[in-house]
Amino acid sequence: MNRGMLLIAFFTLLLFGRLVVADAYQDYLHNPTAKTAFAYLHEATTHQRCVNCHGAIEGNSQRPLVGEDSHVHPMNISSANNLVLKVEGNKFIKAPNSTQPVNCGGCHLDANGTVIGMPPGAANDLMPGFVWHMPPPTMILSRDMTPQQLCDNWLDPAKNSFLAIRGGRDDLVTFEKEFVHHVRDDPLIRWAWEPGPGRTPAPGAHKDFVKAMQLWISKGAKCPDQT
Repeated sequence: MNRGMLLIAFFTLLLFGRLVVADAYQDYLHNPTAKTAFAYLHEATTHQRCVNCHGAIEGNSQRPLVGEDSHVHPMNISSANNLVLKVEGNKFIKAPNSTQPVNCGGCHLDANGTVIGMPPGAANDLMPGFVWHMPPPTMILSRDMTPQQLCDNWLDPAKNSFLAIRGGRDDLVTFEKEFVHHVRDDPLIRWAWEPGPGRTPAPGAHKDFVKAMQLWISKGAKCPDQT
């Protein structure tokens, strides 16, 4: 095979690989099964809109990421600046003595900025008081997280929440109730599809993400190694 044919083969494989990734949402829409639903869930969850907010470990600190290339948040922001929430009645409040002078709420308000480069923000009445903050290191996502890793983390009660008991592999009833509520109503998750000017939305549509989650769980929440 000459060099020209090798280059054609290489770029064909590269293009095909990209199309396979990009088609997870379309595959789910055209053939909604538990398998295609989870493939779409994985595609959306490992998108930069989700990965950035969950942060990454840099040195000894968890740091939020920003931008389409998921670079470290400027201003030396880390989990030390995070807002800590707790549930009180039917709303979320800031945990006593947990707010640092420089924290997420200083820049990230209840709505997106209207100009490219302004800080994003989100809040809603479905989860009152649930304002901009980072989840703990146990809930970190990454662009290269495999479907199996994501599935295992979601079904592990030690890794799928820090504010509620969400069940997991051994309690799918609670898992379905809490996880569907989480992805349906959480303003920070909904934000991923309405991220404001200059940011690429998560793949697909929020309503379809919720439906995919419901379908996957209703069929037993099976991980890729079980299908």
